[in-house]
Amino acid sequence: MTTNENKTEKLLDKSPMSGIAVPVAIVLVGALIIFGVTRMLSNGKGYRDLVDDLNSKTFGNRWIAAFELSKYLNGNQIDEADLPWLKENLSQIYTSSIDPRTRNFVILALGSLKDESIVPTLNKALEDEDPKVVFSALTSMANIGALKDDKVSWTQVEKIMNGNDALLSQASLLLAAQNKKVEARENIRQFLSSENVYLRFAAATGLIYFSDYSALPTLEKILSMTDKDINEKLNGAQIEQLKLNVIGAIEKNKASEFIKLLSEISSKDENIKVSTRAQKLLNVLKN
Repeated sequence: MTTNENKTEKLLDKSPMSGIAVPVAIVLVGALIIFGVTRMLSNGKGYRDLVDDLNSKTFGNRWIAAFELSKYLNGNQIDEADLPWLKENLSQIYTSSIDPRTRNFVILALGSLKDESIVPTLNKALEDEDPKVVFSALTSMANIGALKDDKVSWTQVEKIMNGNDALLSQASLLLAAQNKKVEARENIRQFLSSENVYLRFAAATGLIYFSDYSALPTLEKILSMTDKDINEKLNGAQIEQLKLNVIGAIEKNKASEFIKLLSEISSKDENIKVSTRAQKLLNVLKN
């Protein structure tokens, strides 16, 4: 393995799957969940070249082509005429690949297209043996936006939600909440009493999509956190993001039921970014 490949693998180990992601981040981040990688390895190759590489490279190198392609698609406009060809090729590559890294980056590449027609492949990825691939599939579905009920394998999403992986539980419950799956509402509500603080916060934020007041005490807890609450589980950036996620969910749902929460955070929060965002949304909801 080359020096570049070694460095890339180490950087990829820093993804959210190596720890706990900030709750609700999956509905806000871009489809490409890679941190610290700042340059392409492909030396200017286009997406057709990279797909050709994926179809021709040996097992050991295919994942690098998939990684490069996921980066390329996330930051470049694709010729609309090429989309059917691209989606068909990537779906076939996902199905035929035995390397989980390749499958993961193929799913991220597909997810960056934000096209509902890729959901059948994402449904397959929900049953992948590798949790990183499952997380990427959930994230990709969330990034598409509202999904038709008959497109998604909601039974599998609920199964993942009730599994033993806290991060996948967060991702799946937030996907269900974003799509306002009434059938999942009670299940999501149960996570409010979870011992896992991240699951509690994710459930509370997700319940905003249902205008569910049972989430109110937990939401108040999130919005009242200060730098004094920084500990080994939550740092300052995560606390900020948690608050912005709550505000974002209220904004997406025009949830005027939570105006009082916004009023308090806009006037009391010492974080200018958070208080300003809350005040702007407050002005919109009051008009």
